[in-house]
Amino acid sequence: MRGMPDERHHLTWLLAVALLPRILAAIFSQGYFAHDDHFLVIEAAQSWVDAADYNNWLPWNQGPNATPSGHSFLYVGLHYLLFASLKALGANDPKLNMVVVRLLHALWSLLVVAVGYRIARRLSGPAVAWRAGLLLALFYFMPFLAVRNLVEVVCIPFLMLTAWYLIRDERGPQRRDVLLAGIFIGLAMNIRFQTIFFAAAPGLVFLFRRSWTNAIVYAAGILVPLALIQGSIDLYLWGRPFAELTEYVRYNLEHTTTYFDQPWYNYLLLLAGIFIPPLSVAVLFGLFRRSTPILAWLPVILFLAVHSYFPNKQERFLLPIVPLAFVLGYCAWEEWRMQSTFWRNRPQLWKGCMVFVHTLNVLLLLVLTFSYSKRSRVEAMWALRQEGPVSGMIVEDSVEGDPPMMPLYYLGQWHLANIPYDGRRPTDLESLVRGLPDRHFPNTVVFIGPENMDQRIQAMERLVGPLQLVTKAEPGFVDRVVHWLNPVNRNETIGLYRTVGDRN
Repeated sequence: MRGMPDERHHLTWLLAVALLPRILAAIFSQGYFAHDDHFLVIEAAQSWVDAADYNNWLPWNQGPNATPSGHSFLYVGLHYLLFASLKALGANDPKLNMVVVRLLHALWSLLVVAVGYRIARRLSGPAVAWRAGLLLALFYFMPFLAVRNLVEVVCIPFLMLTAWYLIRDERGPQRRDVLLAGIFIGLAMNIRFQTIFFAAAPGLVFLFRRSWTNAIVYAAGILVPLALIQGSIDLYLWGRPFAELTEYVRYNLEHTTTYFDQPWYNYLLLLAGIFIPPLSVAVLFGLFRRSTPILAWLPVILFLAVHSYFPNKQERFLLPIVPLAFVLGYCAWEEWRMQSTFWRNRPQLWKGCMVFVHTLNVLLLLVLTFSYSKRSRVEAMWALRQEGPVSGMIVEDSVEGDPPMMPLYYLGQWHLANIPYDGRRPTDLESLVRGLPDRHFPNTVVFIGPENMDQRIQAMERLVGPLQLVTKAEPGFVDRVVHWLNPVNRNETIGLYRTVGDRN
């Protein structure tokens, strides 16, 4: 990347500004954000290190009718190598090991800021690029998400690099750049399969322009990492390439409305809010006002359009394009605003808007950077780890009838009877518990929620014997706020109890 001295100077300052909140988030923002960023990555990788394979993803643990799970093994495999290395070095504290994981993710996320600044400078010049870079560095949600194990976030640097190499030359993309863009998007697809919709757009542009050489080079660049990584891993595990990818497509086509079925405009509302109004409205205006450069703009729009059409809409699904959508929209808005008579005659109006945005952003940044997500679940398992071996555990959620999975990574045990109980069929639970061997008889009960505790404890004591309280784990501040904003998000106070005495 060619750059002037002031560009390098700006980049150095931007990365320093971006690194500080990310380091703080890596240290203080414990826990996990959603189910997938823990149970499909951390839990799976550590269980492999401990020779457990808790979710039976590996074919030799599934029996004769083994089938792929529909997950890419690259990202979780990297965590397996990291955890195996830490274990070999004697690092066995799960909380400290997660600090290492978050610090590595914090460093990786700096690419988003650096490449975002380069793209903005290419499109709008130094002043706008500096402001865009600062926002990418300090947006309230960026440090918090940067240290999470969400594949939707981890793939973002590859998408930004893809866009950069496609547009960095004003004369048009050169073959070397096209090849690199293809390789980067191929790496992104190895982490997050759904980035295929982002990948398709540049190829369509090349075909429409009849730029056959670029289309072939771009496709070759994509296929190289897909074949070498995804293809070879699946060939080793399943005896055929791309087994996990085909299972992922099949599963999602069959479960289009299983989890969520949201209206088509749901993601537009997300974009209209995530960058904080009125800035977010300005960014959306800019994004849809200017469709250039098409090689960076169309991937964002196609990704947004396909996900808006698909019924299953979860907010995190849109995260891969959020930084690039911001850069494109912000640069287009600033160009239009500087040419608009209305805004030129009212410079204080936009300044006031940005004062509001920055003030609210700083407040949210301070909260999220030090937030502890899913605190009660993590702390419950951490406290149980200090109590000694667990032979069996009942997760009792008769309040809402939806017992969550507990993060066994923090417990450090995998070979135990882990029984979810929703309160609906007590006779089935009794039959199950009575049939367990002594080595797996439940000596722990995890109560989800504080309601009706006397009756719930009595019911469990009739089944497993006398119980005594170990600890009560309270939800974190962010968990409580998210629950207040939308009660669908769980906000559990968890009561952790152990049995007293031997099995009757």
